[in-house]
Amino acid sequence: MKISFFYQINHYPLYMKNFIASPTKMGTVLPSSRWLCNTMLNNIDWRNSYKIAEIGAGNGVITQYILQRMSSLAYLELYEINNDFIKILQKIDDHRTTIHHCSAEYLSGDYDIVISGIPFRSLRKKMGMKILKKVQERLIKNNGSLILFQYTQGCESMFSRYFSFTKKRIYLNFPPAWVYTCKPKLDSDD
Repeated sequence: MKISFFYQINHYPLYMKNFIASPTKMGTVLPSSRWLCNTMLNNIDWRNSYKIAEIGAGNGVITQYILQRMSSLAYLELYEINNDFIKILQKIDDHRTTIHHCSAEYLSGDYDIVISGIPFRSLRKKMGMKILKKVQERLIKNNGSLILFQYTQGCESMFSRYFSFTKKRIYLNFPPAWVYTCKPKLDSDD
């Protein structure tokens, strides 16, 4: 399955509408570029990643790339709070997916990989910390990784409380983004 350029273009008005209505929940006016999606997913060991969650799944742009790469034995749980995006995600016809219409603070299960499109800089700090702590807890058992992107480096102190990380700048995205690959710390401060 090739990700259609038109899949992304068709959702531009929806992104704009949601950004104008609530920029703190949206974070951007455009879907992620293929370069950002590929950079996020290139460092994942797909042969050993069976339990995957995507938090802040949006309109499913990154989801489509995940589905292309993940094993037929893997499963993907999508977490999204936006009603417009839930309607789009529900059109995904793949038995490996489950959609949760709730915040990532309710993440459940132990995962090998958590992929995030959540704009942490736009969230209230308390909410962001709650989500990061929950993700850390859900990754520890499987020695999993959190892969996320952000448009600024402004949340690194939050990330470093629960994770050690490396980062890479992606210029072929609007706006340019940072991709973080994070491993949970076993002894974080609460």
